Amino acid sequence: MNNCKNDTKVQSVLAIPYKRTTCPTCGMAYSLQVRADVQSHKKYHTQFTSGVTWPQSLNMKPLSSFTIVRRERTNKLGKLKGSVSCKRYKVHIQTIDKLNKKHIEKVEQILSMVNKELNAVEDSKEWASGKFESSKAFVVLVEGKAVGLCTTDSINGAKWMIYKSQSVVPNQNVKNVRIGISRIWISTDWRQQGLAKEMLNCVMKHSVYGQVLRKSQIAFSQPSYSGTLLAKSFNGVRHKSGEYLIPVYIQ
Repeated sequence: MNNCKNDTKVQSVLAIPYKRTTCPTCGMAYSLQVRADVQSHKKYHTQFTSGVTWPQSLNMKPLSSFTIVRRERTNKLGKLKGSVSCKRYKVHIQTIDKLNKKHIEKVEQILSMVNKELNAVEDSKEWASGKFESSKAFVVLVEGKAVGLCTTDSINGAKWMIYKSQSVVPNQNVKNVRIGISRIWISTDWRQQGLAKEMLNCVMKHSVYGQVLRKSQIAFSQPSYSGTLLAKSFNGVRHKSGEYLIPVYIQ
């Protein structure tokens, strides 16, 4: 009789927790010790800062075309400080075809970054539905990249928000509002170029067929700090109290 015990040996795996870091620019959390994480962050960061690749096959007749001049710093021979030069870029703004699945997929890709930066939930998706003719997605294109996006909702009312405190004025409605700005975003490398206001101009001109909307007929949803600055300069109203009011709506 064998009294020896059969000891079952189990291989132990040493689990080393990797420290994660959050990029201060794009907001992505990743591990510097994991190569796949580093590569994923590099790709995401590039799209966030300089725009998402927009294939030429997705181009449509632009609603607006114009040229901007951007100041750029060039580094030469590995020097940390380079010279500053000005470069001209041709900019196009177009809307999308709601029946084109590739258009929808591209906008959703950009929206995922927008919602992450704004810490916002998913939008209404009216811009992708044929049931909402006036709701659209507007895309800013520069050299084969989508560097800006604006999605809209069809609405028929809004509230006033005090710019300074970002609190909604009770029992006060904004009448005759037609279009809500659900999301509006410009990639970081292309901000301060007036592109957001150019998109808003397209919203006024190309949302309702045969009609050019007034600024007072536009409201904003979930404006961030930079969003409130844009809204204030676009259609903010100065109250007799001295406070600035911004038309907003609940999505």
